Amino acid sequence: MGGLTAEQKRQYDELGYVHLEGLFEPAELQPLIDEVDAAVDRVARSCRADGRIRSLYDGEGFATRFARIVEDAEEAYDELVGSTLMGPELFGILSHVKLLDIVEGIIGPEVHCEGRHRLRPKLPNYGVADFRWHEDTAYAARRITYVRQQYGLGAADPNAGGRFMSRIVAAPQMPEPNFWIPLVPVDERNGCLHVLPGGHMHTPPYEEQWEPGAFAAELDDLEPLVVPMDVGDALLMHQHVPHVSPPNRSDGIRWSVDIRYQDGRRPVKSVREPGFLARSKERAGDVVTDHAGYQRIRDVVAEFRAKSGIRF
Repeated sequence: MGGLTAEQKRQYDELGYVHLEGLFEPAELQPLIDEVDAAVDRVARSCRADGRIRSLYDGEGFATRFARIVEDAEEAYDELVGSTLMGPELFGILSHVKLLDIVEGIIGPEVHCEGRHRLRPKLPNYGVADFRWHEDTAYAARRITYVRQQYGLGAADPNAGGRFMSRIVAAPQMPEPNFWIPLVPVDERNGCLHVLPGGHMHTPPYEEQWEPGAFAAELDDLEPLVVPMDVGDALLMHQHVPHVSPPNRSDGIRWSVDIRYQDGRRPVKSVREPGFLARSKERAGDVVTDHAGYQRIRDVVAEFRAKSGIRF
């Protein structure tokens, strides 16, 4: 079994991130790149058939084609961003033994892959894909959950306040390792990530703070770190480590995938975006081992939402 070295685990615990250089051979990611490229082609043909774009732009490559499509039909961006795409090659990365070995060393043998995995085409000079300094859990839980997670305030504590949402609050209190995996080389010009090493041990940045370097007072002594990466690298991050994605000022798309995992014995963080049990000793028969099995889960949830009218 692989996983983190003792030094890497110590860095993850103390600094909140590990740059895993060469975790994959570039050839291991090429099938996923090809799968994304094929999805771009499907979007192009659909948009062209509807008359929304002027050309198929099939003379463009992986680095530019989707940007040309979005220039003509901005709504096409939503057809690929996020967790919309789910093909066999992406499932193969979500369930890859190299990632699961690392995650098991952090959360234990019951590994649930969250459905909140994201394909991120960061287009050149396209502000929608630019993110302020943030923690990943901030978008799924209210600020009060951080107070309780960071300082251990119970429901009866006089310093505790705000609404208490049990299912959502449970999730930030457990380890939730996140991998950010670029599908093209990334640097400061095209929007590589910046992280704040050690920031996961402190109060998170306020939500209204957009500018790099503008932190909550508790973070003033910490120094941001720019993390350029090559294809085959992965950035492992603690769910509470602050990070930012600056604008893409290059001529090409910064394609990446991010993946989150949690303890399979704990409350599932997102029902609307269903994940799957990726590894288990207690429930080995429930482990989803192929793309078709995961697609069935996604289809059942989508059908239930459509028929029931329940919003969740």
